[in-house]
Amino acid sequence: MKNMSITTSELAKICNVSQGTVDRALHDRSDIKAETKQKILDVAKRFGYRDVAIQSPHAFVGQIGVIVCDLDNENFSELLTEIEYVSREEGYVSTIMLTHYNPQYEIECIRRMYNMGVKGIILCCVNFSAEFENYLKLFDIPIVAVGYNPGFLPYVGIDNFVAMQEMTLYALECSPQNVVYFSPALNHYDAYAQKLRYEGFLNTIGAAKYSVVTDIKDIKHEYGEKTVIICSNDNYAIKAYLKGVNAKIVGFDNIGALEKYSLPIDSVGWSCSKIAHEAMDIIKNNGGESVLVKHCIIKHSD
Repeated sequence: MKNMSITTSELAKICNVSQGTVDRALHDRSDIKAETKQKILDVAKRFGYRDVAIQSPHAFVGQIGVIVCDLDNENFSELLTEIEYVSREEGYVSTIMLTHYNPQYEIECIRRMYNMGVKGIILCCVNFSAEFENYLKLFDIPIVAVGYNPGFLPYVGIDNFVAMQEMTLYALECSPQNVVYFSPALNHYDAYAQKLRYEGFLNTIGAAKYSVVTDIKDIKHEYGEKTVIICSNDNYAIKAYLKGVNAKIVGFDNIGALEKYSLPIDSVGWSCSKIAHEAMDIIKNNGGESVLVKHCIIKHSD
């Protein structure tokens, strides 16, 4: 085929019917068997005949951009999967770019997405300056923040501060003698969501004795049953678990690996599908308000 859209003559060859029969099916005429008509319409839709695509409830609407930091966190992978599914159901094609936590490259990704003609962008921010805020105002398309709330974009996601407060209270229910907060992300200045979680922990721990660990080498084998290790994400929790410490370990993000491998790590979970749907609604409506998605503690240690 020379063109992207399939032609009626090509449809006729695929369906092994005449071009006139294809024409009758596409224009809803009565002088054609119902099963033949349905077969032609199904094939036309499957192979992208332009007129059928326009009439389809999932017709091509446009392209959206999705910009995230990386895929090391399984939570991002799950979110991207949901965004791709929801956007496809709405008739959009999603294009994904990774910033690798590089602020300058994030700016380039946004510019490239805009020049590609996307209808909107779902963004996990790396930049958080006043200059960046003013830069985003130059674009006449909706841009939605996920992962972390920068304060100057519509945000769809959980309240990281409150969620870690609740996880800390839950972890303290076992009356531990030793509390360890494990978060290598605290070594990075741009780990904004992780730092919000840490602030939620500090706000809740009160006068209880605790220590902060930012290197897996400092997770001690002698931790006993009266120790609880509160991890700022599930990847860190799994690393602590694999060291074989005899302590209660809790995480954050509820990644699929916890259930898949039956790991006894309780975590904070939420619906990535809900985030995808709400973010897409903002893009479809060409703007909107922030939406906080509900979170809950998921128990895998029972």
